[in-house]
Amino acid sequence: MAHWWQTIPWRMVQTNLPDRAMADMDAARFARDLKDFGATVVNLNAAGIVANYETKLDFQPRNPYLTGDSLADVVAACHAQGIRVIARTDFSRIQRAVYEQHPDWAARLADGRILDYNGYVSVCPNSAYLNEAMFAVLRELFAAIPFDGLYCNMSSVFLTDYDGNFHGVCRCERCRALYEQETGQPAPEAANPRDPALGPYVSFQMKRSARHKAKLKAFLKELDPELALDGVDFLRSEVSLDYDRPNWVYKASSNARLGAGPERARPSDDASVDFLGFRHRYISAPPALMALRQWQNLANAGSLSLYIMGRLDARRDTSALAPTRRVFQFHKAHEKVFRGLRSAAQVVLLQTGSWQRMEDEARGWVRVLTESHIPFDEIPLASLQTAAQLAGKRLAILPDAPRLTGAQAALLDEFVEAGGILLATGGTAQGTGSARLACLGIEQVKEVRKKLRSSMLEIPAEEAGCFPRCADTPYLDFGETLWCVQHKPQAKACLQLIPEHPFGPPEACWFEAREAVPGLVAMSYGKGRGVYLPWKGAAVCVQTGTDNPLRCLQDVLFEACGLPDLAPGLTPMVELTLTQKTGLVAVQLVNESGCFGNSWCEPLPVRDIRLKLPGVRGQAKTLNGGRVKGRITGDGLELELDILREYEAIVIDTVPETPAQ
Repeated sequence: MAHWWQTIPWRMVQTNLPDRAMADMDAARFARDLKDFGATVVNLNAAGIVANYETKLDFQPRNPYLTGDSLADVVAACHAQGIRVIARTDFSRIQRAVYEQHPDWAARLADGRILDYNGYVSVCPNSAYLNEAMFAVLRELFAAIPFDGLYCNMSSVFLTDYDGNFHGVCRCERCRALYEQETGQPAPEAANPRDPALGPYVSFQMKRSARHKAKLKAFLKELDPELALDGVDFLRSEVSLDYDRPNWVYKASSNARLGAGPERARPSDDASVDFLGFRHRYISAPPALMALRQWQNLANAGSLSLYIMGRLDARRDTSALAPTRRVFQFHKAHEKVFRGLRSAAQVVLLQTGSWQRMEDEARGWVRVLTESHIPFDEIPLASLQTAAQLAGKRLAILPDAPRLTGAQAALLDEFVEAGGILLATGGTAQGTGSARLACLGIEQVKEVRKKLRSSMLEIPAEEAGCFPRCADTPYLDFGETLWCVQHKPQAKACLQLIPEHPFGPPEACWFEAREAVPGLVAMSYGKGRGVYLPWKGAAVCVQTGTDNPLRCLQDVLFEACGLPDLAPGLTPMVELTLTQKTGLVAVQLVNESGCFGNSWCEPLPVRDIRLKLPGVRGQAKTLNGGRVKGRITGDGLELELDILREYEAIVIDTVPETPAQ
């Protein structure tokens, strides 16, 4: 029997309530507003830093503004409207008064100081507060109020503050002692939280955190198996503006993919933050951006999520609510279409980071694939454990993974041997502590050249046919680092290095030397092929924003890896996703032309879009106002869409005996 979170059309509203919001809480109106907005789930403040209910625990401060309808009344009213309620808790900090009663609960920096922000003290992840008191709070909370799930805010081993300062991990005597007990080594003394010497200590804290998560899961499921837990039954991420964060157009799409996974077996709750940043929580983000994020969430995960400060009825800046509500209502109107869709992408990007921290090379591949209209999934490399996770994929991309484990390398070699293609970049061939991938055809890394300034890769005339998109750009900017490799005799190498040469003054700017240092190595391996780029060109695409070397990477994808071009001629400002279920294929198009530097505007219409869907046959229709014509060819289905405004879904009722490719 399916759990409720596996069947509900996921439209989440997270209402972060300041304490005072409970003073005049009207439960019936709160629930009715959510229902009218289109929400099916709400994330609601419950406990932790402050209790929004009548707690009997002396270490759990009670909200002094509990004069409106009770939290139990709010949950009951939401349930009456068919809305599930997730209990939002925050056990990352305690009030100063609680700290003074329990100073051993506090996290400590390397110099022994606590981290106190506005009277709220960060807690030690190995303290009795998180390992005992927290569970007492949850037991009391769920016994008193029939919530449907749990979300623990700021549940990370890393200590940060609301000014954006990163303080590292807890270095208290308890944590140090546990580290020595578990590893047999003294805790590193490095003071800089980003010092690589702290790596083993950070890994220790993360392992402890994983054990705590497992304990929390077991505890919650013992209370009630139908309680949904973040990180287990649904995966919450967050896409926001802030003054210290990059304004990245593909952030919501990437978050949604990482959360959903190819099978969309659990909801991806990618919360679009309604406000400008921590300092201005009551000023809304641009309306066009809010709509774009939700369309991206829908196209990439089939779920929607909004995060606001306060209640819907109390919002004074409502500028971002209408466009978000429009997407919620669209999803509500077409629930049956979106229910059960799973990814039909043939490409998977193996992320070495996470939605919180993504390296430029991985972000660059998100850009390259998106702007090339190549549907793809994203899977954290750390979660790659079985061959089934790569089943049905034609291409796996591994961007700069210098610490590949033996198990991961074996899985990827097996994937290639069975007929897949692996495209790896940067330090993946043989980085520090990395297992070697046999399928790449690399015998050794002879040298790693760093801090290069004028070096380029050149496409020799005899190789021009392999790089048709680079016909007028034969020189490639590969960045500042090049891995000089010796490849196996059966592997094929191409591109050549133009080494460092003068770039100023102009009178001295010239080069003649070439080196036989390959820029691409490819080798057949079993039924498949390994392709290795010993540089980080996708990172260059992010850092410079130019189409060099983007065109070269597109040639690698379409020519060397043999991917089909689904949307030849379509502007790169349109994102394309491909999903399917029995008897249906859905092509979703998101218009991202409203992104103008760090500004967000209504997108411009894109007209006369032509798509090619190999292996797909059936009747097509649209869901959002465009008109589509379909023509079946020998290869599959060709579509013509008259206009794309902000978003379109083309739904194809497929011929049963011809599954989507």
